[in-house]
This record gives sequence, C-alpha cells and structure tokens, in this order.
Amino acid sequence: MKASVIVVVHAGAHHLDDSVASLARYSDRGDVEVIVVDNGSADSCGDAAKRRFPGVRVVRSDTNTGFAGGVHLGAAAATGEVLVLLNDDAAAEDDIVEAHLENLATHPEAAASAGRLTTWDGKRHDFVRGLVTFDCHAFQAQQGFPAAEVDLPAAGEAMPFACGGNMAIRREDWVRSGGFDRELFAYFEDVGLGWRLWAVGRGVVACPDAVARHRGAATSAALGDFRRGVLFERNALRTFHACADDACRAAFGSVVYATFLHRMAAFASERPDLERAVSDPFNGGGDPASRQGRWVRRVRETGWVASARHLLARIALGPRAGSPALEDGFLLMQLRAAKGFFAGLDGTEKRRAELQAQRRVPDREILARFPRAVVPTYAGDQEWFDSDTFAGLLPEGWPVERRNLDEIIRR
Repeated sequence: MKASVIVVVHAGAHHLDDSVASLARYSDRGDVEVIVVDNGSADSCGDAAKRRFPGVRVVRSDTNTGFAGGVHLGAAAATGEVLVLLNDDAAAEDDIVEAHLENLATHPEAAASAGRLTTWDGKRHDFVRGLVTFDCHAFQAQQGFPAAEVDLPAAGEAMPFACGGNMAIRREDWVRSGGFDRELFAYFEDVGLGWRLWAVGRGVVACPDAVARHRGAATSAALGDFRRGVLFERNALRTFHACADDACRAAFGSVVYATFLHRMAAFASERPDLERAVSDPFNGGGDPASRQGRWVRRVRETGWVASARHLLARIALGPRAGSPALEDGFLLMQLRAAKGFFAGLDGTEKRRAELQAQRRVPDREILARFPRAVVPTYAGDQEWFDSDTFAGLLPEGWPVERRNLDEIIRR
C-alpha cells in the first residue's frame, strides 16, 4: 500500500526540522509521499519546506483552516491508499510508516491505526490510549506518566479513537466517514472521527510500534489558554450532538447540558462581583436583611472607601453602575462556546444525519466497549458530580466509570 504522510503547519517553519526532517528517509521511496500543508502561515513555512526538503509536496491555503481543515486539504491532494498524520511539532521515530501499514494489513477490520506519542526526550508518554467522558471531553490517558510505568496496548487492541498527532487511516474510510469535522477547527476532531468509524462498523486499533516524539502543545500554545478553552467546550458539545444516536442522545443529553450550565454558574461564582451580578434576584434578593448582608460582605471584601464609592455611584447613576466587566475568563469561555455551538447547529444536525444514514452499530454497543468517564476537571465539578441530582441524571444501564484526574494525567 502507498502511504501519504500529511503534516499541517501554521506559522511553524521552526518545526520543520522536527517533523519533516524526521521523514526525510522516505523522500526517495515511491511508496511513501510527504505532504506539507501550509495552513495560511505568515512565515512562509511552505516555501521553507520546499527549499529545505525538495522531495516534499506543498499544499497552500490562503487562510488558516485549523488542523481539521488542513488535514482535509492534504488528504485531497494525497495519492496514497493510506493517510498518515503527523503533528508538525512531533518527530517520527524509525519505521513509523511501516508500523502503521503493517498494523492495518494485519487488521483489515480496522479503518485506523493509533500510534504512540512520547515527550521529546522519550522518558514520558504523551498519548498511549484515549479516554472519552460522558460529555465528550477527551483525555490522553496516562499522559505524563514515566514510560516504564505504562502498560502499552497490544497491537490491534481496540481504541475509542486515534490521536490525530500520530495516526493512519485508510483513504476509503476517510472519504466514507467524512473525515475530521472541519467546523471543529482544532481539538476533538479525532474523537468524533473515532466515534463515527465505530458507528459504521469499522474500528480503530492500537499500533504501539508507531512512535513519534512530541514537543507537547508547542503548536496549540500559540492559541492561548482562553481560545483553546472555547474550542474544548464548544467542540465537546458539537461532538456529542453530531455523533450520538437517538438512544444515546436521550440517555445522556440531560446530564451533558446540565453539566455545561453548572460549570457556567460555577465559573461565575469564582469572582464575588460576578457572583452577585448573576445571583437569583427572586431568591431573597429583595429582602432588606439580604441587602444588608450583601453590604456587609462588600465592606469586608473591598473596604469602607471602595464600598462608599460604590454606594454613591449607585445613588447618582442608578443600579447598573459598577456592574462587573465580563473579561476573558472561564465564564466568558463558556458563553462563547455556547454561542459557537448554536451558530453551527444546523451544520451539526446535517453531519449527524449523514452518520445516521450509514450507521450499523448502535451507541449502546459502542459504549459497552468504551465506557464513558466522569472526571472532575473544573472548579465545582467534584461537588456537582457527588450530588444526588447528578447521579439521578446519569442514565441507568449505560456504562459509566468514575475517574480521578490524577489517575489520568501527571503534570
């Protein structure tokens, strides 16, 4: 089988010596091509790739289409029967392409092969196995664990998804499944693809011998924590909505959306001024004792001078004076994620309809293989997940595992 290795680069000419250079041994082989997608970069990384590595093919985009869109551009230009994806901030170890091809040849029932990622020095693991939560967030299980402590999956072991930073997929399966969801831009596109593949009767299997060393968020860090957070939250909602069948949507929908709203409220509560601004005005807000209590708390929190200034401003300018500014924080992150989700809802429904028309395996069967996890991640999660209300919202008869974040990730 011929393989097309796709490396998507955005403003990452400095990463070429990692990713593309590690693939140089394939430059003279007719059965492997290397495609660099210059994804709207401002540093002319495509020109640099062509100049420094004459054997590569360069595909250019005038705009940044995100990782998902960039891979689609590379796949459209590819001539191989197998697409191999490698992060631009990762370096392939020896025989990575051969390992993926052998794995797929050994497992014809599988659409995709999931490789491993280690830290740059090879001492710790970055991606070994994937874990999906009930609300479609995803974790790289045992990320940051010392290599000696991790039990590697056997070749051919079923995986819920393959990490897009080191994976291979048969071209025909890529086309049939629709590939990555372009609307996600970046993050969780590989989770959604894995779910879709299992739903149509194909699968994802581990390939522990296909290894790449990863610098770890070197590319995504350019987005910033806030922008990444918006993508995480929006894309988790979209992935659930686009992939869940009727039974799964009915079973988990209430707890998914209640958790999103609970986190929004919890984020607002982390700032006293925001907590007061979003508090329920019909739950004691009009009681004089309650107003007196709020005044006492304000004095304790901000001091007499600031409190007096606030009171004078409210008298002179009205009750809206002094309302807190909604800055780039967790609450605004959730609001932007929600707006982005609803803005793309028509497209999400269309993508779901396409999957449902091809579906061969119900989600109940898929989740029996890959139970969804409950992992406290944000402030307020532990209290919410321990509550009777949350327990009552979890669907009966669907496998759910409670996990601690420390069991999954080591920083």
